[in-house]
Amino acid sequence: MEKIQLLEDKITKIIEKIKVLTDENDSLKSKISELQEEMNNKNEELNALKQELGSVDTLKTDLDRLNSERETVRSQVENLIKELESVEM
Repeated sequence: MEKIQLLEDKITKIIEKIKVLTDENDSLKSKISELQEEMNNKNEELNALKQELGSVDTLKTDLDRLNSERETVRSQVENLIKELESVEM
């Protein structure tokens, strides 16, 4: 009879351990799900930032081009002023 009680106690402990492990497993699955959703959100944010960076690069290229054009116009204006000054003499 004592052996049966010991066996019942062991089975009860095993069942309790299985319940604990099942709960932990469910908790971990839930956490994995949350982390995957967070990772997806971060990936979306990263993609949006990459697009913004592309826009910034385009704007920088445009600004560089406009600065270059401005310098060209400035140089041409200076040359025209010099020509005008030489004609006035």
